[in-house]
Amino acid sequence: MIRRLRIATEAVTDPYGGIWTHTRSIQKYSHHSIEEFPSRVTRFFLDHNSWLRQRFRQTAQLRGFDVIHSRSDPWYINLCHRYRTDRQKWVQSFHAMFHGEDYGKGLAPWQRDQNNAVLEVGRQADLRLSVSQWGHDMLLNTYGIETHVIVNGADLEACAKADADRFVGKYGLRNFVLFIGSVREVKNPALFIQVAAHMPDLTFVMIGDRVDGTSLKEEYGIVSTANVRVLGRQSHEDTLDALAASRVYVMTSKHEGLPNSLLEAMGMGKNVVVPAHTGCLELVPTEEYGYLYDLRSLEELILKVGNAYRDENTRGQNARRRIEANFNWRISAARLDRLYESLYQ
Repeated sequence: MIRRLRIATEAVTDPYGGIWTHTRSIQKYSHHSIEEFPSRVTRFFLDHNSWLRQRFRQTAQLRGFDVIHSRSDPWYINLCHRYRTDRQKWVQSFHAMFHGEDYGKGLAPWQRDQNNAVLEVGRQADLRLSVSQWGHDMLLNTYGIETHVIVNGADLEACAKADADRFVGKYGLRNFVLFIGSVREVKNPALFIQVAAHMPDLTFVMIGDRVDGTSLKEEYGIVSTANVRVLGRQSHEDTLDALAASRVYVMTSKHEGLPNSLLEAMGMGKNVVVPAHTGCLELVPTEEYGYLYDLRSLEELILKVGNAYRDENTRGQNARRRIEANFNWRISAARLDRLYESLYQ
């Protein structure tokens, strides 16, 4: 085995999104030393002083590592481009991109900037990675970018520690239909509430960033029905506890990369109901592993949620075996380590 490499990875300050989970999983399972840049101590000061943060971004130097690994932050992608050398190799991971059709008002400037940085600058990296097979195919066919596939995975050790009773003790809820996402249009939370309105005998629970009554009304003009509990943002541990206490996990997203919450739901053997597109379809290629529906059909979604709720969980157990064998962070991290090492062979 090659010597232990020192790797600088893009720091993620938001402990809720998929890239944060992706970073923590690599740190946990990689053989190599994975360090966030800037460090957590530095970020504490930068987060509390905008002038200091701007100054740091203007003067930061990225040196002394074997590998520098970027993902979505345009500043960090450009920093990696600037400091890539023969002795300091650059790796770019391609996660889900922003698509204008998913947003009624089109993409915001920051979303366009992120897309451009990933596609125009990130394509120049020494090693380019996709977190899904469908993402690999899209990048190659649409943008001519060749990547290696290191699939996103579930941290099955963390899933095993989830405690349904802990969630029940906190909220008094069990055997519900669960949504995990955010208030963003791409996550399509309004569709979940529409389903709940047609199924008043079931309890629906919503977790995510700005997933609260005020934000849902402001963004979509909707008010949740009596059988919907909106719990807002939760820690990762609390989110896993919610999955453990749930009966069915439902995804309503318009696009997904290879979604962490779906990986975790399947890794915990839950019945899942997902749209037949992008990363959802890669994880649930047939109804052997979950329930698929056409995102344009509310009626089909309602039918599949009802079927999943009554299911004895054969699909859930199939899903768990699929995740263990193919989308497991222990496996993905080992494959990623070999690619890191290939840069110095």
